[in-house]
Amino acid sequence: MAGEGAMSHAIQSLKFNRAQKRSQRRDKLNFTDYHSNHDDVGHDPIKSTPEQLEAIRLRMQAENKKRKKTQIILAILSFVVAIFLIYVISNMNWIGVQPNF
Repeated sequence: MAGEGAMSHAIQSLKFNRAQKRSQRRDKLNFTDYHSNHDDVGHDPIKSTPEQLEAIRLRMQAENKKRKKTQIILAILSFVVAIFLIYVISNMNWIGVQPNF
């Protein structure tokens, strides 16, 4: 009969997949394996002094201020360039078919 090889291969593949699925069920990890204290928010294994925390806070504030200043300058510059391009494009003398009024 035709197709016997293909059918036997399909049966063999299904058996293999079923066996793989059973082995995965046994190897599943518990919730305790996923949950640990070091992933929690606010967990700091390295204890920092208040002076170090203050220095970090000041450094982050300075970086944020610098970043915001560059963003504002970039926005203003892009606005000026856009206005300039609109002005240049609107005042161009187009060469081509001119209407006869």
